Amino acid sequence: MAEDSGNTAEVTVTVDGLAKIDLAGDLDLLTAECAGIRLRAAIAAGPARTCLDLGQVQFIDAHGLAVLLDTAAFARGNGVHLKVVNINAQPRKIIDVTGTGNALGIT
Repeated sequence: MAEDSGNTAEVTVTVDGLAKIDLAGDLDLLTAECAGIRLRAAIAAGPARTCLDLGQVQFIDAHGLAVLLDTAAFARGNGVHLKVVNINAQPRKIIDVTGTGNALGIT
């Protein structure tokens, strides 16, 4: 069973129809499943353009990265343009080392 561990995924939709998802907390083995469920639900309910803000995520592991990649694939499969922004140092390093930035919409 998935554990929450205090992670949040807050969604706001701006006037121009852009959804912004603010993810907070560590994205790791303990939290990845719940975070993935929340992210998919937010994308399924949101508009065609979505921004995933990782500014409050300080740590991700391989499970967290898998959730981000799965979320990006889910978004593409549902016609949603997803852009991941505001990435802190440790998550950025994982993304850079694995070469997954393009798949996450990071330029």
